[in-house]
Amino acid sequence: MIDVSVELNRLSDLDELSGPAAAAVLRAEGWSGGRRHPVKEWATTWQRGDAWAWIQGDGPPVQVEFTVWHQDVEDEWPGPDTYIDDLYDAASAELPRLVAQLESGHLETRLRTSDEDLTNGADYIEHAAWRVGDKVVLAGVKHDDVEVPVQLVVVVRDHAVDAEDDGGEWL
Repeated sequence: MIDVSVELNRLSDLDELSGPAAAAVLRAEGWSGGRRHPVKEWATTWQRGDAWAWIQGDGPPVQVEFTVWHQDVEDEWPGPDTYIDDLYDAASAELPRLVAQLESGHLETRLRTSDEDLTNGADYIEHAAWRVGDKVVLAGVKHDDVEVPVQLVVVVRDHAVDAEDDGGEWL
């Protein structure tokens, strides 16, 4: 599983979490820009190794979501309900490793737990979330719909303003 703590640290230091600023951080950390949304001046999809990153929203503000682990839901498998819980369990088993990685990484001294609901209304199977200054860092297991993988994600976004979600498009 890729360590994105350097990227999170740099993104959380930004005064304004904008698309161009997030793209500059990803580029500087060795991510390859992929698909460009026709109305945006920055690449919205990024890849490094097996991990993906998405800059979501028109911003500022935007949110940046990293997929650090995923397991596809196979349409051809009979009865997805019979194995989907196993996929959730596998992703949930990886979450503590990711949390430990974040808590001992570049954000170690800056992560602050909060009693607030920091999910921004998103549904996570399991998650952990922190405040880092005026930003939210969230690590969680999600499954947006039956046609996308079960994913372990890390999200960074401004706390004060809700970023626009792109609907969890998987590329």
